Amino acid sequence: MGKVIPFITGAAIGALAALAFAPQTGEKTRALVAERANAFAGEAKDFGAGMPGTAQEAFGAMREKGADLLKDAPAKAQEFANGATARVMGATGQAPAESNDELREKIEAARRRIAAQVMENAEQSKAVDVAAEAAEDVKAEVAEAAEAEAEAEAE
Repeated sequence: MGKVIPFITGAAIGALAALAFAPQTGEKTRALVAERANAFAGEAKDFGAGMPGTAQEAFGAMREKGADLLKDAPAKAQEFANGATARVMGATGQAPAESNDELREKIEAARRRIAAQVMENAEQSKAVDVAAEAAEDVKAEVAEAAEAEAEAEAE
């Protein structure tokens, strides 16, 4: 709608300019403009008269196409699902449910391995802590022995 008004305004200004600078007499120019305007109006009426039938035909065709698509939708969906299942079976050599069970088993086995590794690391960490404490004890004993030896030599 925003482009129609400027177009009509421009056409009207152009028509007025043509009338003002026309090389023919006003009477001949008016007759020519009236003839062309009537021809244009007739074409517009013919076009407008054909539109409702065309729009109704287009709507009817689209409604039929939509009904056909709706009727075919369940079959198409099933066909798509069957194709997807076939592709999964072709890629893995087994049905999707079997594949899911196998994946669950692998995940559970991985969880068990990780838990065992965590426990082993915790035990090793305790062993390192015990060894560190023992080393501190030995260090303290060595320091005391060295101190006692130094005192004995000093006497």
